[in-house]
Amino acid sequence: MKTVIYVLIFQGLLGCFDVMWNHEWKENLPGTLSAKLEQKIHGLRELLYAVIFIGLAWYAWQGLWAWLLFGLLVVEILLTAWDFVEEDKTRTLTPNERVIHLTLSMGGGAYVALLMPELLRWSQLPTTMQSVEYGMLSWVLTLLGVGVFAWGVRDYWSGIRLTQAGQLTGEPS
Repeated sequence: MKTVIYVLIFQGLLGCFDVMWNHEWKENLPGTLSAKLEQKIHGLRELLYAVIFIGLAWYAWQGLWAWLLFGLLVVEILLTAWDFVEEDKTRTLTPNERVIHLTLSMGGGAYVALLMPELLRWSQLPTTMQSVEYGMLSWVLTLLGVGVFAWGVRDYWSGIRLTQAGQLTGEPS
């Protein structure tokens, strides 16, 4: 599990860089009307990552909980695919952002692949959220989870505000 945690920490740090550098500084997505749907998708993905980060930092998701976590992973993968399609419809990504998204996708695939045997094992156990701790790694992942939760709320809210602004200007939803 520690390898999964290390990959998730890498994901969190690289994702933070992508958001701050590309989404905020270069593209100003929260202030771009055409990014209203992209911002909502980002917000939902970030909220799921908060659950995954904090949930895996402190718990083994056993029994039916393993299946719930599996479902969250599937939803996150589907949201990522939707995000890629939406980005291609509304803007041209810089080479830097394309490479970061590729790296994040590879990291996402790695942590899911590494987590699958553990999820299968957990699914065979009685249903409970078993407490675990990975020392400082749990705390780092928790800090990333809190940050990504706050940013998820903020991104989703910016998507709502952009949708409302678009309606005021007569832009289609």
